Amino acid sequence: MNTDIGVYWIQEALTAAVVLSTPLLVGALAIGLAIAIFQAATSIQEMTLSFVPKMLVVVIIMFLLFGFMLQYAINFTERVFDFIPQIAR
Repeated sequence: MNTDIGVYWIQEALTAAVVLSTPLLVGALAIGLAIAIFQAATSIQEMTLSFVPKMLVVVIIMFLLFGFMLQYAINFTERVFDFIPQIAR
């Protein structure tokens, strides 16, 4: 195995991490921004007002995209396991 192959698999792992985490992070960011604007406009500074909706949005996004995320992770893992015998050559 040369460095090109190692860099390729590191790139694939980082891509998988980004693809799997981006929907959750974007959802939490969007609802966090909306709640921050609401809190600034109304002067309500309650911590749970920020935390609970973010968690609900993350759970909803996970529920909606779980099939895609699971299939993506399974495909990546299968590609890694399919590559392992090529390393032994």
